[in-house]
Amino acid sequence: FPHLGYLIHKMVFFSCDGCGEMLKKSQVDGHANRCRRCDSVSCVDCSVSFWGDDYRKHTSCLTEAERYEKKAAKSSSKRNPQQEWMDIVESCASSAAPHLRSYMETMAGLDNIPRKEKQFINFTSNSLNLRGSNKKIVDEIWNCLKQERERRSAEKEKQQQKEQEQKQLEKQKKQESEKQVVSEKQASEKTSEKVTVKMGGEELSIDLKKVHKATKKVLKKAPNHSMKLKELRKLLGKELGLPKSAKKRLKKVLTSNKKVKVDGKMISLTDK
Repeated sequence: FPHLGYLIHKMVFFSCDGCGEMLKKSQVDGHANRCRRCDSVSCVDCSVSFWGDDYRKHTSCLTEAERYEKKAAKSSSKRNPQQEWMDIVESCASSAAPHLRSYMETMAGLDNIPRKEKQFINFTSNSLNLRGSNKKIVDEIWNCLKQERERRSAEKEKQQQKEQEQKQLEKQKKQESEKQVVSEKQASEKTSEKVTVKMGGEELSIDLKKVHKATKKVLKKAPNHSMKLKELRKLLGKELGLPKSAKKRLKKVLTSNKKVKVDGKMISLTDK
């Protein structure tokens, strides 16, 4: 049954919650006028109840494939233009002017209603017997369908634009979030270039980059690019303006420099 999914998806049937009679969408209004117990109708496929005129908005429903095969549901959820057009015919049949309703209801029960005006006129002439002086009725029916199609098209375009704006907003938020992560990383790296030493109850921040630069400068001037570690600490303390208590803690900072080598009490450049 290659077209079974299409037929289930296209035809939306309702049952009267008062008497249980099965109804096409185009038959609901007429039945409601006759049945005193018809306060609401339920969709046969999804069992959702609709009160008053709410059923008119129910233009599509779950197919059997969508219920039991989620993968198939994904592929069958897209509706072709003819299905959309038949929905428009059914919708207009429910709300058409009294003098057009009988023609519209007849059309709602047929398949393959033409979507183009010229072919539609030929169709109404053959299938609805609307010829000659009835052309005005054909024009009214066509304009009714055309207006509904344009309204739906405008709504769809509006929805697509809204979704596009939402995607753009999410993309912008993601970019801002990524920039913030990069900024925080750079700030973290910048912080890691400093070391904090405690002196009494206070903390002193020493810039490692400045220490390494000053170390290289001093050792380059020393004989054989080498000198006593204690002497270097004193010179660096003076160069960097460090207090005496901080000078003693420079040894740990100096040993972290890959460009110098500490050998006992001596320190020298590794890249002469």
